[in-house]
Amino acid sequence: MNARIHNRSGELPADGWYQIEVTGEHPAGEGRTQVIDQAAMESIVNRFKADAAAENFSGLLVDADHLSHDLDNSTEALGWAQELSIRNGQLYARLDLTDIGEAAIRNKRYKFTSTEYDAPDIEDLGNGRVRPLRLSGLALTNRPNNRGGKPLSNRAGQCADTSPIRNTENDQMKNIAAKLSLPPEADEAAILTQIEALLAKIKTMEGKEASTEADAIMNRFGDRIPADKRADVKARLIANRADTEAMLELLPAAIAATATPERIFNRQKAIAPDVVANSDADKSDAQIACVTQIRNREKCSFDSAWQMAKGEKPELFR
Repeated sequence: MNARIHNRSGELPADGWYQIEVTGEHPAGEGRTQVIDQAAMESIVNRFKADAAAENFSGLLVDADHLSHDLDNSTEALGWAQELSIRNGQLYARLDLTDIGEAAIRNKRYKFTSTEYDAPDIEDLGNGRVRPLRLSGLALTNRPNNRGGKPLSNRAGQCADTSPIRNTENDQMKNIAAKLSLPPEADEAAILTQIEALLAKIKTMEGKEASTEADAIMNRFGDRIPADKRADVKARLIANRADTEAMLELLPAAIAATATPERIFNRQKAIAPDVVANSDADKSDAQIACVTQIRNREKCSFDSAWQMAKGEKPELFR
């Protein structure tokens, strides 16, 4: 869940307390809904107090976009969460911001916060609803799942912002054109054409990824799927993965496959740490996780990431 940071620079709370969570029910991916209610907040606060009571507790790391989980990225702190509390029916944290963390908020480099919950600390309420019970991470981000939180920095006074406008509309169009590898004089039509071409490529890549993920699921269930039904099952997985996978779970098998629950990241496209493949099912999941990680790292196509993954981690593709 994500709480907002105001988009104007201003005075930060003098007491260092910031709202980090918003009550309600919010999407958590893969057909799940996370429930942030009084019970969730009380558990999160109590578990944090217990963790903080440990010897040499230095605080909970506040990083950028949860990237500290990736060994290729820095673990540099933007701040440290020292305490949690329920205030006015919402979850707050007292943050000890670092120099770069404070500057990032004041200078509008980040506008949102993102909480993180580990799979073992999530209560299954049934029907796809889950309740987080312990905060395992906190980050500043610009890719929120949900909005509605109290601003973390408030405007100082009621005066209008008199700072000069840095970009005219023409400058903004030139910046967009440059990002799309177009000449500065490119007009709106040319820009839109380039965007449509990129969207088409993304759709194709997503289709390939969905097909690969469907194959991995089908391999996991193996003998549960009749040979003459595999094409139909794959089409159903691509169209509605959650319901079809649930249906496959109900089919009889000599040894039932189990799926490792996924960590909740309240930021789009966050990636959990690498897993170790201990079975064919785990190996398929590990392949997808490895390829996805390389795609995010190298900003390349799915096929290119797949080839790179086979070179970096050949043990997953034997």
